[in-house]
Amino acid sequence: MTTYFKDFSELAAYIQSTEKKHITITHQAIPDYAGMVFSLAIIFDAEKKKYELDMEWISFGLDLYAENLLEGYLYKFKSLEELTGYLYSKYQIRVSDIPANYKIEHEKFPDPIKDKEQKTDFEEGWQRFQRDFKEGIFLDASLELVYSTHSV
Repeated sequence: MTTYFKDFSELAAYIQSTEKKHITITHQAIPDYAGMVFSLAIIFDAEKKKYELDMEWISFGLDLYAENLLEGYLYKFKSLEELTGYLYSKYQIRVSDIPANYKIEHEKFPDPIKDKEQKTDFEEGWQRFQRDFKEGIFLDASLELVYSTHSV
């Protein structure tokens, strides 16, 4: 059973007690790009007061283990409050929507084995996504970019 942080203080207390780690927030299918999944995670180091938002777009439809065909951005935030505020303003994700013990439900997403008949659609979706990513369509220039899988 998935449990969620009940409020900001519970999330902050968890981060302080954990020190260095990441918290996966969600995986979402991207309807406009067949086979693609969007992932959000918070990467933190409590001791250094470092808070980053990790965004990855992964071709689950072509990449069985979701580790090779992906693009992503890593953004730096001055505080946890700023990061959670951004999650809400941009994605309508409240702190109470953040799972304390995230577990991906693979059956909800494309898979190159079970969905092999859709391979052509997944290849087209990945190629189109790559073009759009390189054009900066997903880049948020209002944030401090720490890392990109593609030179910006």
